[in-house]
Amino acid sequence: MNDDFSRLVTNFFKNDYRERGKVKWNGYFLSDHTSSLKQEKQQRQQRHHVTKKMAQMSLSEMKSRLQYASINYKLVIVQENYTDQTNHMLSNVVGIVAGFSDRGVMIGTEHILFENMWAVRLSHDNN
Repeated sequence: MNDDFSRLVTNFFKNDYRERGKVKWNGYFLSDHTSSLKQEKQQRQQRHHVTKKMAQMSLSEMKSRLQYASINYKLVIVQENYTDQTNHMLSNVVGIVAGFSDRGVMIGTEHILFENMWAVRLSHDNN
């Protein structure tokens, strides 16, 4: 009996069983990726609510304010040059300057390119 069962199992794995391998793992990946995309979309929607447009600033003025905020550990408000479908500015990025790169600045954990910035204001500024 046990010998027949062993032969049956061996025969099954040799001739009939098809390992789904990559297909199975792609299914797991797709599920994780889809849930990650949904979570990212929710975060973007929470972050991107309509905000009042600030006066546009020159790049040198924005960099100067960012450097001041970095040195003095000041909270900054950065408005990016993005609008929604109704031409409203998206929400500002608020945080402490964490560092600079050759192309942008880190506000908290978010990297913002200089070319995408519209205005920078220190949180205590009124302008």
